[in-house]
Amino acid sequence: MNFLPFTSSCLVLALACVSAAAQATAHLAARIVPADGAPMDHATLIEEKGKIVAMGPRALIAIPAGAKVVDHGDHWLCPGFVDLHHHVSGGGGDINDMTMPLNAELRTLDVVKPSDEAIRRTAAGGVTTTLFIPGSGTNIGGFGVLLKMRHGRSLDAMVIRKLGAMKVAQGFNPERGSGDLGLSRMGSSDLLTQLLQRGQAYEKAWREFKAGTGKQPKFEPALEQLRAVFAKEVPVLIHTAGTRDCIATSRMFQDVFPVNMVLSHGCFDGWLAAEALAKRKTPLNLGPRMYEFDRYGCVQGTCLAYWNAGCRDLSINTDAPVVAAEELQVQAAMAIRLGLPYEAALQALTIVPARQIGIGDRVGSLAVGKDADFQVTMGDPLDPRFAPLAVYIEGTLVHRLGDVR
Repeated sequence: MNFLPFTSSCLVLALACVSAAAQATAHLAARIVPADGAPMDHATLIEEKGKIVAMGPRALIAIPAGAKVVDHGDHWLCPGFVDLHHHVSGGGGDINDMTMPLNAELRTLDVVKPSDEAIRRTAAGGVTTTLFIPGSGTNIGGFGVLLKMRHGRSLDAMVIRKLGAMKVAQGFNPERGSGDLGLSRMGSSDLLTQLLQRGQAYEKAWREFKAGTGKQPKFEPALEQLRAVFAKEVPVLIHTAGTRDCIATSRMFQDVFPVNMVLSHGCFDGWLAAEALAKRKTPLNLGPRMYEFDRYGCVQGTCLAYWNAGCRDLSINTDAPVVAAEELQVQAAMAIRLGLPYEAALQALTIVPARQIGIGDRVGSLAVGKDADFQVTMGDPLDPRFAPLAVYIEGTLVHRLGDVR
């Protein structure tokens, strides 16, 4: 994976965006790691009104008159991390409703608790954006909400997108023990297929009505959120583990239903399906297990197995609290230790998950025009010895080392 060089045209655009009269903050660092471009040594990042308005080598970036200057000395700046499989922003376990096997009308937006300590701890690990999703107790748990990890702020200040992604669970977890339909994989697949067909038809009917080519459909509250899925405004994140279920998930959500999807987990022997998923270019969000044992008892790096098969749309998660929310960095370090290329691991915490969930234009890398979400470290941001010294979200300091113990 090759990074694109910083060019003079980028610098012209950056400088054009800086208003001398505006209130800005210039962050000076020994190195800036954009995540989707080449690192810059002795560099400057200028933030204004929560956005990055200029960035580049210090000798080439003019600091606006009156700007506040923060000199980070020998430290590095890198993007805030993005975790797409996250369960700990609600102050408790209120994320599974187990009565019905399909709950497409539910959403975690209604249970976010901005004062929850887990949000502070998440930011302490350099994670600035999360998808707070329902659990996997049912085939559709509801819709997760995309959040900025701004502890103690208002809910509005945290929310990026109210419907971040629909959470689906395939196999194992959602198998129902009550003996009703959904007890088996056949039953759960049938239930899920029927509801998705209804949602697809509902979205099509409303689209035709708005285009003036069809009659106004009957309003169905239980299907309203599904409209956003089939309009491709909101992706589907599918909890899937094991070879059989990885293939079944890809078949259902790539071959049968035309939606934007991300296969999450891919653990246990799911890596044996890697070649088939690579052919489909299936987006993957791997974790929390970073390794498996193959048939001979040898350690197999999960991310490496998918990478070697040709899977390139690959991100990493914690499934917090399965792995502590602040340890996303450690997840990437483990993937590197087991063979995943460094650049792939860095992008698996930054720009890849941002693109997978549809907000790559705002977060996931450091670039002019994007949100000023970044962390300050003593060195390599994927080295577990270097916990973030400071974390900023949209230019505001949200964590300093020592704030959370």
